[in-house]
Amino acid sequence: MTNLSSKLLLILLLIVISKTFVLAQGSNLPLNRCASDELNALMISKHPALQSLRMKSEEAIQTRIKANRASLRKNADETITIPVVVHVVHSKDDNTMGGQGNANITDAQIQSQIDVLNEDYGNASGYKGYYTDSLGVDTGIRFKLVNIVRTFNDKEQFSPITDADELAGISPAWLTNRYLNIWVCRLSDRYLGTSQFPVVTELTDLTAGLSTAEDEALRSLTDGVIIDFRYFGRNSPAITSSVYNLGRTTTHEVGHWLGLIHIWGDRNCGTDHCNDTPTAFTKNETTDISCTPVFSECRGTMTRNMIENYMDYSPDVCMSVFTNDQKERMHAVLELSPRRAKLVEFSKISGEDLLVDLYPNPVSETLTANVFTPNFQLYTVEVFNQRGQRMVSGATNLNYLQVDKFPSGLYYYKVSSGGQTVTKRFVVR
Repeated sequence: MTNLSSKLLLILLLIVISKTFVLAQGSNLPLNRCASDELNALMISKHPALQSLRMKSEEAIQTRIKANRASLRKNADETITIPVVVHVVHSKDDNTMGGQGNANITDAQIQSQIDVLNEDYGNASGYKGYYTDSLGVDTGIRFKLVNIVRTFNDKEQFSPITDADELAGISPAWLTNRYLNIWVCRLSDRYLGTSQFPVVTELTDLTAGLSTAEDEALRSLTDGVIIDFRYFGRNSPAITSSVYNLGRTTTHEVGHWLGLIHIWGDRNCGTDHCNDTPTAFTKNETTDISCTPVFSECRGTMTRNMIENYMDYSPDVCMSVFTNDQKERMHAVLELSPRRAKLVEFSKISGEDLLVDLYPNPVSETLTANVFTPNFQLYTVEVFNQRGQRMVSGATNLNYLQVDKFPSGLYYYKVSSGGQTVTKRFVVR
């Protein structure tokens, strides 16, 4: 072998080793459990008024919690069922489902995540940590899978911070004051998930929170949760992590959607406004699946961190606790946040009749349909003009209708579900 050949071989070998080292470093980079803080900061930068609104919201939440405690309300132990729509956004052009690396996850993987949510929010995970027996509670919140919407898109990955609008454009949300929308896709920057915080928008002494007005600044069309498919559900070939493999990322993000804050208060020794979660210096960001105790010293007091809490960053296997204060906070938010409160109102309807409400009416741009179907059945929509001409045909669960290009006049919105049909009139002006 010539000296030149030897040198070329050595250079190639060094390049291969270098690339291997870089790839190994990349694969060992820490995962970012939650992007909710970054998303929240971006929203506030776009809508500065949200910052003061958040502060007022916190005041309203604390006032509501105190009022509920004082009144010992009778419905404190009621179970609220939240209907869930899962939007699977994938780049699998042949639409095959399941398998490692495939964002088009199976129905079974999706159902496993719903099972995890119900176990975690029902205090039935089975894991026994240091704080589980003494402080873990059933939150009285349950989840029901209503539908799975699968959408192909060429884009292979999305940013959980900047691409919420794009995801909602690819797979539009079902009414966010009726359903919890969860978008499942491949996320960039090693993020596992994110969610949109609720905001209290009606601040009165007895806020009912039942307004149906959708403030664009609060991003009603993106109100929901976004999760990377590799950390959604459990016991699936698509889930390759040994740390975040039991579906607790979604439990964590839904906690944010219900108004919970990270247990360290998103600052060193901060507050999550829940007195029964011990003050923590910072997040428990670790790959230690043996759940070794972690301690913090804040304001001169040493405490054992509640690494079992779903609102920490602990490995999935270590998580098992929502506390009573967290339960009270979530229920206060369900009362005070307009979209959440409207969702609860509809979830309590137990009749067998198909109900349809259209607003605004008259309408000039977007007509919104609030539709109740028994047991969350799917429904189809047809729209006719005054002459009987069909404008929309067979649309499934149509919540929003753009009418800005409709000629002015009278129209009919026909909803069918489970053998029932309701027709409502609306006027385009």
